[in-house]
Amino acid sequence: MRSVRAMFLCVRISLSKLVTNPKTYVLLAVMLVFHYYSYAPLPSIARHYGVSVTPWVFPFYMSNPQMLVIYGGLCILLFCDAPFLDAYSQFVIARTGRRTFIAGQMLYIVVAAFLFTVSMLLMSLLYILPVMEWSLDWGTLLNTLAQGEVNVREQVGVSLSIGVSEELVTLVTPVRATATAFVCMWLVTAFLGMVMSFFNVVVKKMSGIAVVGVLEVLSYFSVYWGAMTIGTWLVFISPVSWTQMGVLDWTDSGLWPTPGYAVTVLLVGILVLGAGCIVKFCRRDLK
Repeated sequence: MRSVRAMFLCVRISLSKLVTNPKTYVLLAVMLVFHYYSYAPLPSIARHYGVSVTPWVFPFYMSNPQMLVIYGGLCILLFCDAPFLDAYSQFVIARTGRRTFIAGQMLYIVVAAFLFTVSMLLMSLLYILPVMEWSLDWGTLLNTLAQGEVNVREQVGVSLSIGVSEELVTLVTPVRATATAFVCMWLVTAFLGMVMSFFNVVVKKMSGIAVVGVLEVLSYFSVYWGAMTIGTWLVFISPVSWTQMGVLDWTDSGLWPTPGYAVTVLLVGILVLGAGCIVKFCRRDLK
């Protein structure tokens, strides 16, 4: 019981460092800029047609493949120095023990990834607040965009950087799509954090950045060009791609990874990488 309390103490300490770290505010600033880029045109389109926007826009945030690169950069900025060792860490390790400390850092990565995803979700609502209306349906505007985004662009004269998937709007309820998008982004973010922590501990400091960079390149390649020329099997081995709701299989066709497959693989990956990081950290020379 004492070790559990000590582990949560480590999480609380890391969260307090996150609040005072300047990179946190750089991260938030970049997120605000790209959310503006993604969602700011929606109020203009809504006013043109005289309709409101329902709050279910988050599932389409990653629809542009370029956002995979931006998202990956944000994750690297957030977790590049995992497992977050500094001068104060030596004191904490002396008080709590190595295993408790590193377990706390792994839990912190999951918590930080959750807070990151919550911020993403809330920011998706920020720019549509003036025209937002609550509804459990997709709403007129999102249905219109799903059926003819090009026509909307020609009529309104506003370019929209997100793509509203007609298949997603037709087959999936807004609540399910938003919940799936949230869980997938949370788990992918935590997975990338675990990857960076694992390689920073097992190989050398900052080597995790290179591995995550490879995963980002793979995701962009697989959804933008590789799936059409090489095969959709690439998406099955590209976890970052699973933040895009458009590449998930909502009909169980077997051609694309299902949401259940994505969640299962991510959870297993987080547990395996976290356990490996704990084992290696407990054996390494901290000097």
